[in-house]
Amino acid sequence: MKKSFALFLLFLSLSLFSSLFAQSFKFAVMSDSRGRFNGVNEPVLSALANHLVENNPDAKFLFFPGDMVNGSKTNPAQTVNQLHHWREVMSPVYNNPNMIWPKIWTTVGNHEVQHRDDEKNFKKIFNNVFMNGPEDELGLTYSFDYENVHFTIIDSDRWYYGDPDDTLDDRRDWHSIKHLDWVENDLKAARQRGVKWIFVISHETVFPTGGHLRDGLANLGLNFTLPLDSVKQNSLNQRNKFWEILKKYNAAAYFCGHEHVYSRQSIEGVYQIIAGSSGAPIYYFNPTFDEKRDTIIAGMEMLYEQSVPYYKVFNYNYGPGKNSQASDDFVGKRAFHYVTLNVEDDEVKVETYGAYVKEDNLSEMGSEIQLIDEFVIKRETEF
Repeated sequence: MKKSFALFLLFLSLSLFSSLFAQSFKFAVMSDSRGRFNGVNEPVLSALANHLVENNPDAKFLFFPGDMVNGSKTNPAQTVNQLHHWREVMSPVYNNPNMIWPKIWTTVGNHEVQHRDDEKNFKKIFNNVFMNGPEDELGLTYSFDYENVHFTIIDSDRWYYGDPDDTLDDRRDWHSIKHLDWVENDLKAARQRGVKWIFVISHETVFPTGGHLRDGLANLGLNFTLPLDSVKQNSLNQRNKFWEILKKYNAAAYFCGHEHVYSRQSIEGVYQIIAGSSGAPIYYFNPTFDEKRDTIIAGMEMLYEQSVPYYKVFNYNYGPGKNSQASDDFVGKRAFHYVTLNVEDDEVKVETYGAYVKEDNLSEMGSEIQLIDEFVIKRETEF
């Protein structure tokens, strides 16, 4: 306990010092590593973790927003065992002397929250985070500043307790951000402190790009047809309000997982960057009109005709010659990967390293890990 507190004070002092003497620094993001080796796709995750440490030695810390492991609906001890195994596979990062406390910042995905004990167990295993989130999400939702940059990490997959003593009243409450007021107040306070960059990290997608049109934060469900009912409209409204908050406080990017692909696109001035597979089986992107596919294959969610009602609600670019995505600047790769961001005063250089998926196999690498995408986020105006 004393050691953890001392590390906390060290991190805090570094943050305060860096606010006065800001300089460039690098951080990384990866997500969704579940697989068949004790809940983890160990060969892929291990290769990516080692590549990160060896090829980006200046990275200060890593964000990992969920779906680390398969988890279990009935056996929370199994999920605990898998999470400990995940930590072992990630030992190259945890043992990296160049990174600073706690080296990996985590929160849950839907696979870590399948039983009423899962949140409690997760917080015991990953207890080195700031306890400044909403009261019922302490240890899962939190935020901090580093080098005049603000990071907000949000739990988007909860376990609901109607009556803690009534097991029939317990249920999963995935695909939603409950405390939008907390999010807004957190970003507002960060801007009032004068931070130069804001990054928001959570598990669920806002604008689905492949594999999860049916849920994500909009959570419209399978076999969706128009018109919207009141429940779906409320979920969509909450999702829209969340993005409005990110726009209002000029967040540079929203990082998430859930969809097992790499993608990035700028929607109304904010980037959504999906760092969605460090081992989880690779998906296909949203079907387009021009693909002419008439059968669903492994890794594909639905056919184009089934997707159109979702595209209409999301106001996506769909139809002949369109990409079936939220933005024309969409870039996507079917690859296992991690993302690095080098933060400077007026721009962020983003690089993604990945291995393309093996042909006819959704869970094995089919190439060497290589640079698969790079772009720059510009800070156009002062807030």
